[in-house]
Amino acid sequence: FSPAGEAWADEMIQVVNGNLQYACDFIRDNFPGVKVMRPQGTYMLFVDFEGWCQKTGRSMDQLIKAGWDVGVAWQDGRPFHGEYSIRINLALPLTKVQEAFGRLDKYVINA
Repeated sequence: FSPAGEAWADEMIQVVNGNLQYACDFIRDNFPGVKVMRPQGTYMLFVDFEGWCQKTGRSMDQLIKAGWDVGVAWQDGRPFHGEYSIRINLALPLTKVQEAFGRLDKYVINA
């Protein structure tokens, strides 16, 4: 990297790490029945909703649609071998991560 590129990469890593910490803590504290492990080497969070789906009786398709309906662009994790999983991109400003998790909390997971 050039000095400018190195500085940019360092800042990006800090932002992504902060977003990962925020998301993992938020899920642990606010989303009952949902499991998450902090990823290593990626900005994609892989979230397991099996317990939540079983508890609520909602399907993955219903869950995915509910997130999209409130403006949360997340990705079905089933093509990545996660039967009850969703992938969430965390390479964005923290304020957007906070907004997305607030919407999920209020309108989807704990509605």
